[in-house]
Amino acid sequence: MMDAPVSTPTSTLKPPVSPHSGHSGGWRFEEIQALFDLPFMELLYQAQTVHRQHFDPNRIQLSSLLSVKTGGCAEDCKYCPQSSHYEVTHSESMMDVEAVVEAARCARQHGASRFCMGAAWREPKGKAFDRFLQMISAVKAEGMETCVTLGMLTEEQTAALKEAGLDYYNHNLDTAPDYYDKIITTRTYQDRLDTLSRVRKAGIKVCCGGIVGMG
Repeated sequence: MMDAPVSTPTSTLKPPVSPHSGHSGGWRFEEIQALFDLPFMELLYQAQTVHRQHFDPNRIQLSSLLSVKTGGCAEDCKYCPQSSHYEVTHSESMMDVEAVVEAARCARQHGASRFCMGAAWREPKGKAFDRFLQMISAVKAEGMETCVTLGMLTEEQTAALKEAGLDYYNHNLDTAPDYYDKIITTRTYQDRLDTLSRVRKAGIKVCCGGIVGMG
């Protein structure tokens, strides 16, 4: 029988680290290292403490996600069934605006306050993008927060999304820069960062993450 791991007493740990402790412009290396070195349950405790300082601890937001345009994506992300490089998902045409709005109404009736619309694209173009702007405005008019994921964007497109009423843009980093070409070859890690920068510049909130365990 193996001995249980010994956890570090809370009294010996450093106090919660603030990303704005006496400086501006983000985190210092020492602050990041201090968090990295914490036992996992202590890290959870500190995260919950910060959360309670800013939010109702017993309230969660319900969001609903709809694939507005499925399959046929030109990217070759090896984890994604939406890619046209793999015979997994059948490509479907883009949904009509009214059908999307009806789905948003249904989601709101079931308790969702944010509605996310996704499209399997490398980047949106032409009339399809214009239709997406209509969807965002219509869903926003239903009293819901709006979120979309459309792939890479130009500055003109991010400005148009903001004007249409977009609240959040989902754009994941996927994996580490030095492992990126093992997963995706049709774009670079920097392409991803560039779009995130344009989204922030337009004043849209970023919804961004990675995939745990992938390189």
